[in-house]
Amino acid sequence: MSQNIQDVLSSFSQKLARFNKSPDAQRVVAPSKDSYYEEKIRERAERLRNSVVSTYKIYRAPFEALGEKSDRAASLDRDEQALLKAYNLYKSCMEIDKENQDEIGATHIKNVELYSPLADKATYTSGGQFIYLLCWLYFEQNCQEFLPFFKDFENHFVLCFSPSENFQFEDGHEKEIFELVKAEFYS
Repeated sequence: MSQNIQDVLSSFSQKLARFNKSPDAQRVVAPSKDSYYEEKIRERAERLRNSVVSTYKIYRAPFEALGEKSDRAASLDRDEQALLKAYNLYKSCMEIDKENQDEIGATHIKNVELYSPLADKATYTSGGQFIYLLCWLYFEQNCQEFLPFFKDFENHFVLCFSPSENFQFEDGHEKEIFELVKAEFYS
């Protein structure tokens, strides 16, 4: 039986040698663990990019994306206008306060929190969609001096603004979405 195994191994070695010398020989390299993970990361990034692009297209132009008679488009448009009004109100307060601060020891605004109907919508306060309104305000309306965020205050949310140079995204995912919107639509 050992002779039989030797014959099989010898035959296999000869075939392998002929295959390796053949110009048609193709080497198949098994994918490494690193390339598997790299592929999964690329797939995740592509899915995120596609999701962000399709979602932001709706926020960027709701009636164009969803149709003129769409209730959702009308709701998004109202939300965008509410955010724009809140921004303008906050900015006006800051301009008045800045004029007043020229005096030494002047009375000034310490904190501005706005009630907004946006604060009643869970899709914005905890649902992760507010970043798209923020992008719309920042890029489409060119309102870049202050950036909005929600603050939980005694079991309800209030809309606040922060100077853009001091603004920090709540989490890395929001920053990633912001950067994707910037790269895909405004670069």
